[in-house]
Amino acid sequence: MTADVASDPLSYAASLLDAVGADREQVPADIALECLYAAELLELAGARTELTPLIDGDPRASVRAAMGALGLLDEATFASPTVLDAARAARHALRRLG
Repeated sequence: MTADVASDPLSYAASLLDAVGADREQVPADIALECLYAAELLELAGARTELTPLIDGDPRASVRAAMGALGLLDEATFASPTVLDAARAARHALRRLG
């Protein structure tokens, strides 16, 4: 079972970022660490990660989808420092993925 964006966008985003961080074939280690850090921050904010495949096997699309899921959060959740820091780390990883 994978996290669902509609019912739990926080967990969905964390699961996607975790999947990108675990992709050792397509993602350089330094970018993978940023994604894993972002997933960990989201877990601290209450997310539950689940094994989730990359979106179409594409790390970049997966980070974009994770960021889109974060955009679905209510204002109070999104404004928490851990979620904002996770969003920043994901944005930085996305930029570096090219």
